[in-house]
Amino acid sequence: MAGRPPKPTALKLVTGNPGKRALNKNEPDPTYLEDLTPPAWLSQAAREVWQEIAPKLAKVNLLTEIDVYLLAMGCTAISQYQRAVKCAGADLVKSKCDTDEDGKTVTAGEHVNPWLIVQSMAFKQSSAVFQQFGMSPAARTRIAINPQGDLFGNEKENKAFGYVR
Repeated sequence: MAGRPPKPTALKLVTGNPGKRALNKNEPDPTYLEDLTPPAWLSQAAREVWQEIAPKLAKVNLLTEIDVYLLAMGCTAISQYQRAVKCAGADLVKSKCDTDEDGKTVTAGEHVNPWLIVQSMAFKQSSAVFQQFGMSPAARTRIAINPQGDLFGNEKENKAFGYVR
């Protein structure tokens, strides 16, 4: 089990640094993604998920140029989840059928619907990816949006908000 994710430097500046650990003055501040065209290698279903989610993430400044692959993986997982839900239907258990010596179909046992396994795996994958983007109420409490530009260079603005030590 992993510990808490690291707190972004901008959030430490706002809320304080009780652990007195050194602040990362070189924290990356990647450029926001402007071209919201889905990657060409995504399946059609994953592209549809991308077209629904990417504009929402971009609107709240949570999508940068280096997030493309992570978002694409999440969109793929969501599209796989959607397909698994459709394919599983209401069948939680499947019956294995064989043919006996007389040519009649007989039930030879039961097993969990394999689509439910796919659904479960896709749910876990998409949850892990989209938590990184703050796409759950609990995850949003751990997200802080860094302003674009030099986080530590604008001393006048930082003083106005009480950020300067």
